[in-house]
Amino acid sequence: MPDIFSLTSLYADICVTYATLSISFFVLSRSEPFTFKGSYWKRLAFGLVAGITSLYLRGNQLALTDSLSFSFEMLPMILVTFFGGWLSGLSSYFVAFFFSGMFTLNNLFIAIILCTLFLFRVWQRRKHRELYITIVLIGIFRLALVSGLHGIKVPWTELIFYQLVAAFCMILCYHALNYKEIYMSKVFTIRVKAATDELTQINNRASIDYWLAQRQTQREACGLILLDIDNFKRVNDTLGHLAGDRVLIEVGRLLRHLTRNEDFAGRYGGEEFLVMTSAYDPPTLLAIAERIRQEVENCVIILEDGRELKVTVSLGVSLYLPGMIIRKSLKLADLSLYEAKRQGKNRVVASSILTLATLGTKRHYSRM
Repeated sequence: MPDIFSLTSLYADICVTYATLSISFFVLSRSEPFTFKGSYWKRLAFGLVAGITSLYLRGNQLALTDSLSFSFEMLPMILVTFFGGWLSGLSSYFVAFFFSGMFTLNNLFIAIILCTLFLFRVWQRRKHRELYITIVLIGIFRLALVSGLHGIKVPWTELIFYQLVAAFCMILCYHALNYKEIYMSKVFTIRVKAATDELTQINNRASIDYWLAQRQTQREACGLILLDIDNFKRVNDTLGHLAGDRVLIEVGRLLRHLTRNEDFAGRYGGEEFLVMTSAYDPPTLLAIAERIRQEVENCVIILEDGRELKVTVSLGVSLYLPGMIIRKSLKLADLSLYEAKRQGKNRVVASSILTLATLGTKRHYSRM
């Protein structure tokens, strides 16, 4: 019996297939759940890993002819197609195609299988049934292809046994990845809910406290913009709490839109919001605050009864410098906010600490 049918070789192939795809899926899910709708680079990376794995698995094969062999090389390509979509499947195939003889009967057979999966978009309607149908069709097509060969002695018993082992490996890996996908999705859902304000859908107070603590621990300078909705109590008293909620939601939406990826915005409490920026040089920091003020002032809020409402915000600007107590920086922002309210609202007031911005690490920032 060829070495490919030994239990040691089969076990090794199963472990390599499972471990490689499982670990790469987990790594790609660290910042967000990996799905076929995710970042292009992640789907491409998943496919490249599968392609390299396929090349490794091809080394342990039973060659029936010069262009046709039995191995586990197809399994990673099919699995990444189910979970990463067409981009993962295609990239894995190209890797295997260019480094395994290119135009061979084996590669043609794999291409037919993958094109069938692409045609039915199995990643969008992924169900267990589609996987089992795929396994059965692969077995039938492969055995039919072998039976059409002439002049070779076909070890049918061993080949059928190998097909069953390959099917078991594919089912095992599929369900393991499916479980990981469900688990990671739940983890990120819980994490987002724990860090998100339920009403405004931006970061909540607990998340703000965490990020402030991180800044102080890492001793990274940052800009702090504390804003408060002007005359918010009057909105609640005259138009009702539903109108007040609508105002909070719209301000939260604007802050999500205006803050950059490296910046942070959250609901500090009540009608107060906090924006923490990586930029802390006074001109950039004040420009960010002024843009927020203008965007809120220009926003027309449509209430549930169709009425239009416009609000303004007052903003206090401060900054945190390494060596300071970050709560002191927040207190300075709060005092500046109070001064903005005292001066007539709908304005930006900067703390005197901005004059010390040069004490922070000098970096170049682009405007929002």
